[in-house]
Amino acid sequence: MNFSKLPSIIKLILLKIIEEIERRINEKRGVDGEQDNFAESVFNSLKFIVLDQVDEMVDDVVGFVKKQINDLTTIVAQKSSVIFASLVYVLILVGLLFFAFAFFGIALSIYLGEIFGNYSFGFLTTGVLTLILVFIMSNWGRKSILVRIKNQLLKSIY
Repeated sequence: MNFSKLPSIIKLILLKIIEEIERRINEKRGVDGEQDNFAESVFNSLKFIVLDQVDEMVDDVVGFVKKQINDLTTIVAQKSSVIFASLVYVLILVGLLFFAFAFFGIALSIYLGEIFGNYSFGFLTTGVLTLILVFIMSNWGRKSILVRIKNQLLKSIY
């Protein structure tokens, strides 16, 4: 972010405020455009004091805002990396479970095929059991799985 115009804007606002104060004081005193040298020097001194203080204050504020933005960027990067790492871990785990389930299904199909005397019946039986398991998971386990995933993501964020 670019904060280079912020000091100039604040200085301009404060100078306009001081000029308005000067104008109102002159109205109360009954002075139109001409001022005495003492009042003019007081207002000029006030302007320089305010501008000097504003320079220091603006530098502090800009530094603070930059630090806060950098800290926020660091926190977002850390949280994002945790979420990304968790996502990669879950995807690897799901992939390994898929392969384990596939090998288990093939082994069960071959075993049941030997029991039935026909490998086709073994694979058919395993397919039906898999469909029943998918049906049960999609109807009754969907909400609990989604809640667990959501809770895990929220826990990794906070």
